[in-house]
Amino acid sequence: MHLSIDPQMNVHQIAITEDHVCDEAGLDAVLAVNANVDCVIADGAYYSIAQTEAWSACGVLPVIPPPANAVVHDQPATRWHDHLVRYIKDKGIHAFRNKYGYGQRARVESQISRIKRCIGARLLTRRLESQQCEGVIIANLLNLWNSFGRPVCFKNA
Repeated sequence: MHLSIDPQMNVHQIAITEDHVCDEAGLDAVLAVNANVDCVIADGAYYSIAQTEAWSACGVLPVIPPPANAVVHDQPATRWHDHLVRYIKDKGIHAFRNKYGYGQRARVESQISRIKRCIGARLLTRRLESQQCEGVIIANLLNLWNSFGRPVCFKNA
């Protein structure tokens, strides 16, 4: 299951893919390179040099950490990749996470957690077409829950 959500945690796109489909293809399923967004935040499993370079060229900030063994290529087609690899090697992965707001990815993880706790850890249907319909129902349910309001947390002094 792949989700595309906004900062208010509303699901805009959901994709159910088969087990053998890589996460990079799952990201293509929920977010096209020409989508109208400012920033794309995803975990490292979704990293692809070509995809991040395409987003960067379109003015979208791709916040996807490269693999730990990534190297600088020093080619015009890998400008964003090289920038990230150099930044992480110089300042560390925590500086990358802080500078680019990578911690916001936890919002998607919290939505996945809500799905698993409240709806179930697995899909109930077997055929891919039925699972995709089930995914749309889950997305609509999450958006309905969000429409009721979000909890407000504060610290007592």
